[in-house]
Amino acid sequence: MNLYLLLSLPDEAFLPAAFDSVVGREPDVMDLAHYVQRLRSGASRALVLAEMRSSAEGQAHAAHAPDRELDRLQKRYRRVRGWPLGRWRWIFLPRYAARSPRADFDWTLWLSHYAEQHRRLNHPPETWKPAQVSATTRPETENKLAAIERRVGALSAALQQAMLLPQEQDAAVQETDSIEQVSEEHLPAVPLTEVSWAARSIYAQMLQHLSA
Repeated sequence: MNLYLLLSLPDEAFLPAAFDSVVGREPDVMDLAHYVQRLRSGASRALVLAEMRSSAEGQAHAAHAPDRELDRLQKRYRRVRGWPLGRWRWIFLPRYAARSPRADFDWTLWLSHYAEQHRRLNHPPETWKPAQVSATTRPETENKLAAIERRVGALSAALQQAMLLPQEQDAAVQETDSIEQVSEEHLPAVPLTEVSWAARSIYAQMLQHLSA
């Protein structure tokens, strides 16, 4: 890694190279949007590199990207960032002969092009094809659906039959009760004189036995 080389890169190459050298990975769109805004608001390249180096990823990658001058810059950055001077405190960072950003450089357009290029590299056009349904799977699917419909129909019929069974039983009970009631109400009375002596004797013995 070389701090001075990073500071001398053209605008369109600075942030991708800074991420690769300081953080050890390609930047995503959100990372780039953050640092593009920092540069557009007047932050120097040295300040951006110091912030990257002080991040958790930058610290984890520091052992793989040693640079004495960047460590010196980071040490000053940590000391200065606590001063209550607003953005003026960054004038106390070390000064370098860095490339000045071009006044006509369109950061928004560059970010849009970079994001589109990154998307195409990670998702090539051949992967955009919609998934095709195999024709051999359609009969199997239709058979499964038909079997499910038959099962649902059988369950529905069984449920209706189970719901009608108590109604039929209640109707049968009501019919039996009505028959017994009618039979009791319309049972013809038999005169006592027409009952045999033996039957009357048995009836009397039953009454004595029940009353005992």
